[in-house]
Amino acid sequence: MKYTDGSKGQSKSRESILRSDTVRTLIVLSMVVLLSTAGVATTTIGTQAQSATGGDPDLEAYAPEPTLTPGNTETLTIQIANDATTRYDTPPERNRVTTARNVVVELDSSSAPLTVETAEHSVGSISENEPRSVPFTVDIPEDAEPGTYEVDVEMTYSYTSFRRSGGGENERTYTVTDTVEIEIDDAPQFRLTTVDDSGLQIGESGPLTIQIENIGGEPARNVALSLNSQSSMVGFNGQQSDVGRVDTLAPGEAAEITYETAVKSDASVRQYELDGTVQYTNPDGIDGRDTDLSTGIEPAAEQGFSLDIVDGTVRVDEETTIQVRVTNEGPRTANDVALDFAREYPTLRLLVGSVSAGTLEQGESATVRLPIAATRDAEAVEKSLDMRVQYRTDADEQRYDNDVSLVTAIAPRRDDFRVAASNATIGVDSSRLIKIEVTNNRNQTLTNIEASLGTSDPLDSDDDDGYIESLDPGESTTLVFELSATSDANPKGYAASIDFRYDDERGKSMMSETYQIPVQVEENDGLGVFSILPLVGVGLVGAGVTVYVRRQGDGLPWSA
Repeated sequence: MKYTDGSKGQSKSRESILRSDTVRTLIVLSMVVLLSTAGVATTTIGTQAQSATGGDPDLEAYAPEPTLTPGNTETLTIQIANDATTRYDTPPERNRVTTARNVVVELDSSSAPLTVETAEHSVGSISENEPRSVPFTVDIPEDAEPGTYEVDVEMTYSYTSFRRSGGGENERTYTVTDTVEIEIDDAPQFRLTTVDDSGLQIGESGPLTIQIENIGGEPARNVALSLNSQSSMVGFNGQQSDVGRVDTLAPGEAAEITYETAVKSDASVRQYELDGTVQYTNPDGIDGRDTDLSTGIEPAAEQGFSLDIVDGTVRVDEETTIQVRVTNEGPRTANDVALDFAREYPTLRLLVGSVSAGTLEQGESATVRLPIAATRDAEAVEKSLDMRVQYRTDADEQRYDNDVSLVTAIAPRRDDFRVAASNATIGVDSSRLIKIEVTNNRNQTLTNIEASLGTSDPLDSDDDDGYIESLDPGESTTLVFELSATSDANPKGYAASIDFRYDDERGKSMMSETYQIPVQVEENDGLGVFSILPLVGVGLVGAGVTVYVRRQGDGLPWSA
């Protein structure tokens, strides 16, 4: 405000001057009093400022990484900073009046296309020098529209607004709301789906087809999908992970990648998780990653077979063909099924490489003929044989089931033939035709049977060979041999022998064991064959002489 004087330059009287001096004196005295009062007031105010302090926290919210991706559950981190102010400028008490205590932060996302899992967090105290980060878990739907949105951050806290050094504080509670911008990104984003795990069975390896789809808003190049198995029961070529690649995927486009996958034989029939990570290049040439992807697989039960003997017996020291029923226990069709030994046995062997049973549907059976040879050293016991069933899947992949048993009884050794002799009694120094009945003791037809009779002194034979064209199992025939005993034979029991060479059903030439034939030699009461030969000779000579005389009519030559 500006003040101005009211006189117009005219002279004043002394009285007026004196009156003026008096006024000036009073004014001066008043000013002195006022100045003194002002000094006292100033002193009082200064003293009060030095003994008290005040302040106000100022909380502000920020989003350091505001970009979110649709179709994911992500963490949105809100950072809270405190830009406080103070009154009376008293640094020793500054922290007391600027710290926000018992801070509660609440996130309101009603204006953005996302859902907050836990909207409210208590974070304790926030000072000027120590900002706090508050993580919020948010769900962003797959169909969230890309763009920039605002979310409200409401912060409620307590603080000391005034503090007097001699004691006493002023406590307040305050709520402030700040706005933070977030961005829903339209970058490439991916989804995994198991297309085909039908080729997977426990204990086997097979193809696994995974579909990868770009559900983001931008195309992706050089897309590499890494699958990682979370279970040691499932792997990829001996490893826990494998990588497949797709050149490009436009928004909304899908592609299939096939992985060769193996499931261990002791795995259970259940779902197994595969985690996926995608690396790609966006349209700006910047490399990106999409993690936390997953899909699942469920392998089928292990392919199983059962074996049962339908007919036939394995026998010691014999080649036998047994009939075995092969049943496909499932769960899938088995093509080109073949059966053989899973390991070598010292006394048993399969006479062919393997025996085919053809294609078997689940639950279907087929009967095969299994030729087995048991050596002479084989034991006559019940034995469980480890067998192997090989087959092909519908994808024409070779598979094996090595955990199949065939239980069979091994019968004791038996003779190839049964032999029985009749008329086997011979006089000393005589001969006789004996009959030997030969029976096929095998369970197969034998052909080209050549018999050979063996003798030793005092027995002998000039007719020791015989032949049988064929004998069916259990069939018998009779062979006749001439057998003689010498003149010096003692009356008692002796033994001749007979053995056979023959062809079995497979045309293989075999040699039988040797069979003993008991022969009884007895005293000869009459003339034996050898004792009457001289008499027969004399008789023949006499008969010749008689004929000669009759023809000459002159009598005997020496009678003249």
